[in-house]
Amino acid sequence: MGKGKDKNLGSPKRSLDSPKSPKLRTSSPSFRREQLLRSEPLPEINVTPYPLSTSTEMAMAMSSEAQALQERVKVLSELVREIQKAREDNASHMNAINNLSDKIVSEEKLSVANRTKLKNLYENGVADSEKEVSLMKKALNTVYQIRNIRHDLRIQAKNSGNKETIRRGALMKMLLNCAQTLPLWIGNTGEKPPPLCGAVAPELNYVAKVNDMVACLVRGSEGEDNWILAEVVNYNTATNKYEVDDIDEEQKERHTLSRRRVYPLPLMRANPEVNPEALYAKGSIVMALYPQTTCFYKAVINRLPTLATEEYEVLFEDPSYADGYSPPLMVAQRYVIQIKEVKKKS
Repeated sequence: MGKGKDKNLGSPKRSLDSPKSPKLRTSSPSFRREQLLRSEPLPEINVTPYPLSTSTEMAMAMSSEAQALQERVKVLSELVREIQKAREDNASHMNAINNLSDKIVSEEKLSVANRTKLKNLYENGVADSEKEVSLMKKALNTVYQIRNIRHDLRIQAKNSGNKETIRRGALMKMLLNCAQTLPLWIGNTGEKPPPLCGAVAPELNYVAKVNDMVACLVRGSEGEDNWILAEVVNYNTATNKYEVDDIDEEQKERHTLSRRRVYPLPLMRANPEVNPEALYAKGSIVMALYPQTTCFYKAVINRLPTLATEEYEVLFEDPSYADGYSPPLMVAQRYVIQIKEVKKKS
């Protein structure tokens, strides 16, 4: 299959506890309810999306952007504290809802007074939750700002002539971390996911930006065509051609390719719980990055992610297996793209 093939990472678990209204039935004296439970404490936020080379660390120490980076980290720390405080403040409303619901269940009667009180408590809870959401969006935006600054520092080091060599193990870790920390699309109610969110195709005239990672169809040494993971170096508007560097340090080649041989990777993850329409359907034929390699191969979607933190389960086409497919393997949303047939010139 080209550059070699083995990864099968499980997905993080989440709390299944979520706010539920007390179940009231007027046709039966049997009442039941589920308690409102606060999810686990906020996890530590890792602002290091991938390991930095020595040259990038030096650039950070010398660059004025290092100051901006530290300021963003301070802002993020403060926002995390605000989020935790908002969560703790909301706990009192949740406890009040639970206590009143328990009373209603035990009495098997929902009076007008209790109905009004319960409604007010839920309204307060909703307001508190909206405040949390607003703070979390600010925190996420700050994380993305930190990512962008770090990326700019890496590019500065690269452009200054410092050769950046990443060993294969570190490269695989970087690719995984980039996929796991890809921004999650959080839209407003009824808002459709934008292009390059999950499985949503790019706009027809979209051009990938310099330093973006893309999938490219390149001609191998033996004349075979392979889809590889590469980084955009330049785009020539006059010729409509890209210059890209193979992301694999061992292959480190520069290719000049037409637009039809370059396909951008998703810029955002889709949340399966909110925007399932932005995911590939089960059975879809796609191109996916084979685990622990930097090559894309044709695959079939076997199972969709059910949470934003989960990956696709795919079956790669592989004639070495009796049924023509590999065992199920996990691939992140960032590295699953539409099949792009490139017609050969006659």
